Amino acid sequence: MKFKTTFFISLFLCFFSVYGQRTLTGKTINQFFESAIGITIFDKDTIKIGQSDLNGYFEIKLPQETDKLIFAGVGYEWATIKVSKKCKNLEIILFMASTYDFMSPKKVDRLRKKGFDKLPELHSQAYQNGLFKTEKSCVIRKFELDFPNLDEIRRQDKLRKKQIKTKFKELKIGDIIKVPYNVIQRHNGTDITTLNPYSYTFDGENFDCIIKGVITKKNKRKGGYNLVYRVIDYPDYNYDNMVINEPYYPSQKLKIGETIKFNIKYSKVLKNK
Repeated sequence: MKFKTTFFISLFLCFFSVYGQRTLTGKTINQFFESAIGITIFDKDTIKIGQSDLNGYFEIKLPQETDKLIFAGVGYEWATIKVSKKCKNLEIILFMASTYDFMSPKKVDRLRKKGFDKLPELHSQAYQNGLFKTEKSCVIRKFELDFPNLDEIRRQDKLRKKQIKTKFKELKIGDIIKVPYNVIQRHNGTDITTLNPYSYTFDGENFDCIIKGVITKKNKRKGGYNLVYRVIDYPDYNYDNMVINEPYYPSQKLKIGETIKFNIKYSKVLKNK
């Protein structure tokens, strides 16, 4: 009797092992055909079930009813996939997380979608280069917006653009303005201190350095809201070899009397009180 009980328990466990879950193997790479290492694999409940090794390979055990997986890693965009029942080898291409400075949410997702649409072509190239075992992916993967609250973000972005346009109209040649900068000191033997403008989206009131200047020119060339100001003072910060790094303009050495170009479409400006 004891023998029969043990036999049926063993048979049940064997049956559950075979039919209750499946073992999947695979590999993760990035869009540049480099191994994506240390990628964490989650199930649909975001419970960790595996991780890619130093060569991007992994092996996971998946319940038969589970068909959704999430691949996540530092420096990468998360990828959510659906695994078909016939799929035994998962070959996943992950996109490096990029910084889209000074771009609207709509443009960011348009660029991301453009890269996403190239996945079949990238997969085929990875196969031809011997990185993948199959020429076509067996998983289903849908594009996901990076900004789920896109409508609200667009509304806020539209409001800020209107505010920038209004501020540009209010600023006149001869007005005294204050331009805040973030300070980065280099320790590479050059003794150069770099000043980077704060983004127009920055809502704080504490700044590393504020330069006071008088507006000498203004224009809307190339779709911008461009100002030129002559430096008259920077009382709170004074180091040798201070250089202003303005986006889209050559770096300029900071000194009294120097004229600085910048675009309030991207950079923060304060009107002198």
